[in-house]
Amino acid sequence: MSVKNSTDLKSTINSELADNNAGAISALDIRHNMVDVVDSIVPIAASGDFSTYPFNNGVVKFNNVVDVGSGLFFDTDHTAHLSTDQKYQWEPYPGSGNVDHNSLGNLTTGDVHSQYITVSGIRMMTGNFGLGGLTENWINHSGEATLLETDNHGLHFSMTNPDTAKYGEVVHVGSGNSGGIEDTYTKFKFDYDNSEYHTAKTNALAWISFNGSAYLNGSLSDSGLSGIAVTSSYNISAIHASGAGTYKIFFKDGLLGAGNTNYAVIAHSNGTTSNTGPQSMDLVTPAVVIREDDFFTLAVRNDNGEFVNSRRNDIVVYGLQSGVRPEASITVQNFT
Repeated sequence: MSVKNSTDLKSTINSELADNNAGAISALDIRHNMVDVVDSIVPIAASGDFSTYPFNNGVVKFNNVVDVGSGLFFDTDHTAHLSTDQKYQWEPYPGSGNVDHNSLGNLTTGDVHSQYITVSGIRMMTGNFGLGGLTENWINHSGEATLLETDNHGLHFSMTNPDTAKYGEVVHVGSGNSGGIEDTYTKFKFDYDNSEYHTAKTNALAWISFNGSAYLNGSLSDSGLSGIAVTSSYNISAIHASGAGTYKIFFKDGLLGAGNTNYAVIAHSNGTTSNTGPQSMDLVTPAVVIREDDFFTLAVRNDNGEFVNSRRNDIVVYGLQSGVRPEASITVQNFT
């Protein structure tokens, strides 16, 4: 018995197992040729010394480990675009759960992950971007830097009435360390002129501008209360007149906390029922005396002690809206 290549096997079979017309073929002739074939199958299949694929018409199945001593060559429609060297697999596939991402090729080539936001900023968002959830997700300069406390710095978003169709959005501005230590809170700075602010307390709480000339001599004109024309307002719900130059002005419900009457009111009146020119004015004193948490009064009086109507009345209110934390106490002392 010996290992032979396919050419030698066929030659021996043809010579020793010729047509048996003479009856000269023995059992030994058949047996040793069959043994030679068996011994030669693996060497022939492993040698690669053949011009056609021996298993071309079906799938070869293995019930045990296939020991590959060199590599695998894939010459299929799926690899037609690859070079000959690229069709070889020299290393075993470790399985989907064991592939090391950092070992993949072309990790820094191009922009292949179009579904992600790149740190370089080369791609814009194409849809709404939510930052909600059960926790506060802050947008700031530091992110999650391990050496810095980044909560309460920058901006984060929340939703009002989240379980209804009528929901709103709230943009929270961080209070900084320990609830607002100076220079740790978030502030808006405008590079145009270097101005900045960190609180909305500087904004007016409410205002109203109205024409009060319709209320003459202690009685309403024929047009009734509609003769008091409100030209603009904010956070004001109603205005009542109770005599010449005397008004009660109501805030919107809940604007101020219960019992909060510590707000500042700035008032102006032109003191006459005319506004035909820049000199349509008389010397008057507009005064706000009664202040409640839901309304305040305005009285306009001239130098003769008479309460008078004015064509132009402008009132601005500054104060702390309900729930707003007040500033620290101000030092009051004599000066020399």
